[in-house]
Amino acid sequence: MYSCSEVLAELSNYLDDEVTAEIRRELEQHVSHCRTCQVIYDSTRKTLRIVTESQSFELPEDVSMRVTKSIMNKVRGATRQDPPNSPTS
Repeated sequence: MYSCSEVLAELSNYLDDEVTAEIRRELEQHVSHCRTCQVIYDSTRKTLRIVTESQSFELPEDVSMRVTKSIMNKVRGATRQDPPNSPTS
């Protein structure tokens, strides 16, 4: 089964429907068992839907930087917490 870092590396391609059937199956299997990746997937999918449905808008640079930093810290923290050979790695 894929690790959290492998899921994160393929998430964009998955959401764009640009992965093979095998990769799709592996990602879906991992996400079905990993709460952290479920939250990241759901949040990313919802964010994309909001942005694409609400037309284009621009965030102030300081807000954008804070949001990006917060997301990256959470992603890094989630992947560091995966113990080797755990069900979520």
